[in-house]
Amino acid sequence: MSFSLRSDLGPDVGYEAIGIVDSSLPTVGVFAKATAKDTPRAATELSGTGIRSESETEDTATSPVASPTPAPSGSHKDEYGKGVIFYLRDKVVVGIILWNVFNRMPIARKIIKDGEEHSDLNEVAKLFNIHDD
Repeated sequence: MSFSLRSDLGPDVGYEAIGIVDSSLPTVGVFAKATAKDTPRAATELSGTGIRSESETEDTATSPVASPTPAPSGSHKDEYGKGVIFYLRDKVVVGIILWNVFNRMPIARKIIKDGEEHSDLNEVAKLFNIHDD
């Protein structure tokens, strides 16, 4: 099944998906360190739209049952929190998930539409500018 989907999973995590994202397909993920601008909140502030899940997040944050999970000792703030996941069929990209990468869906559509084989998906991931600050 081919589709396009966007979801904000709170103010800090969001994704967009297009094409066939089937767990039985081979996948290749290319990730980069996230910055403060790599969140749904930052993306919506730039576009002037609201975060759809913000009210749900606030409810969870104030719930007496919810308790924050302590960070493991030695954890690092600059984790690889944004990236592109490619779903492949016969070395051709048939689906893409953009994780905390926003406003790049036209690039993903073109890659899928072109239907070309790619020998190095790291090079394809560069089209999404995920390593730019």
